[in-house]
Amino acid sequence: MDSFGQKAPRPALSAGFVAVIVFKYLKAAAFLLVGVVVLRIAHLPRHGAPMEIAEFLDISAARDSVQRLGGFFTAISKGQVQALGFAATSIGVVFLAEGTFLAARIWWATYFTIFLTALGIPVEIREILKSPGSLRLYLLLTINLAILFYVWKRRNEFRSPQAG
Repeated sequence: MDSFGQKAPRPALSAGFVAVIVFKYLKAAAFLLVGVVVLRIAHLPRHGAPMEIAEFLDISAARDSVQRLGGFFTAISKGQVQALGFAATSIGVVFLAEGTFLAARIWWATYFTIFLTALGIPVEIREILKSPGSLRLYLLLTINLAILFYVWKRRNEFRSPQAG
């Protein structure tokens, strides 16, 4: 608050923070979409999984990816499919909250982002070790390391200036 009892204006968002927020929202949308699709798949009949998946996604059931996906979902229990759907949805909600907290410029949002981003780095490295030829995995790791570095450097940007 200033000397007149007015709330101090929030600091403007830098282009870097806008990019981080957009990235977090895109990840949220992707995980929420996967979660909804997987939860829908959990309610499909077991015998027609590839065809039902293809119909739900509006793609050809003959596609290799649909056949592999159908095989995967038939190999696990309905409870496991539901757990995957709930996990993906929960992760999407966390990314949505992360982006929203940053957009609201809440002072601890940067620490929240640092913590969550740092948690994902070992997982991404493990995935790269499993599939070292995947350019996409290297790109995601690079983006997340850049986010981690950027937010760490500017972690106190949303704090109110101290009086005195």
